[in-house]
Amino acid sequence: MAAFIGMLAYAGTRYLQSPIADPLVMAMIAGVTVRTAMRKKTRWHRGFAVAPSVFIPVGIVFYGMKNMNFANYAQVQGESLLLTGLVLLVYFGTILALGRLLGQKDRISYLTAAGSAICGASAIAITSPAVEADSDDISISIIAVTVAAFTALFTLLPFIATVLAMSDRHYGLLAGSVLQITGFVKAAAMAPPFLTRQLADQELVSFALSIKAARYIGLLVAIPLFASLVRKRLHIPWVLWLFLGAGLLGTGLSVSYNRFYTDNLIPAIRPIYGVSWSIAMAAVGLNADAKRLLSNNGAKALAMALAGCVAAIMIFFVGFTILR
Repeated sequence: MAAFIGMLAYAGTRYLQSPIADPLVMAMIAGVTVRTAMRKKTRWHRGFAVAPSVFIPVGIVFYGMKNMNFANYAQVQGESLLLTGLVLLVYFGTILALGRLLGQKDRISYLTAAGSAICGASAIAITSPAVEADSDDISISIIAVTVAAFTALFTLLPFIATVLAMSDRHYGLLAGSVLQITGFVKAAAMAPPFLTRQLADQELVSFALSIKAARYIGLLVAIPLFASLVRKRLHIPWVLWLFLGAGLLGTGLSVSYNRFYTDNLIPAIRPIYGVSWSIAMAAVGLNADAKRLLSNNGAKALAMALAGCVAAIMIFFVGFTILR
């Protein structure tokens, strides 16, 4: 059932061809819907609990091979990397501090921080094994981060860019630095508000996505940091070695066999981790309790995600002014 829902969600989002249609989010929501219709837990739920432990590691390997390509970071300007790092620190600091203040469950705080600062549901999927999160923790974090991302994409960023009369290049830098989900960065760059144009359409999209890609390196900090905080001692989880090893393998292939890596391997890798994580998120949804999504923890997570986004936008302009 999890495989069916996950593959259906992935195929549906591919058919829609919309950058804001995230297959992981769609699969999880579909899973929660089916779980709610089932009402009571059955013996199937033991399988739903096992499925993420199988499909998340598979997704991590191929996601790392595609997205942790260290050769690409050499093409990003130093000022942009500094600004991106500053935004990540503010995301982490704001969400963790507010989570402590609100009495939020630690694992939800860690997943919300990782998803907001780095790459949405993908970062949550990678970080969840490291912090030993359960289905409710993952579901609450994904929904909070996704709602905050929609708010930023459709209201905060266009309003700010229009009021400040930003150029399209600066808007692409803003979107790539603060938007939580990669597809949302692409959507922002594809349909910017009425701004001064400096880049062609495809150049703007590529520029914004290159800034967003630099944030993936934050996982190398987030995974051991949150794993250690959960255990209250220094801990380097196996997830980090798996992700880092896959990234180094992908980097080596891109440098040594660039044409094969770009033309053959990347088109094959993307659907593998997309389908794997969609199945895992469908299983998470099938094992989640819809009532807990609407609980105090859910409301707190949403407040944390929104506050982190606002703080990230503010620090972006501080850093941008200094580095400009």
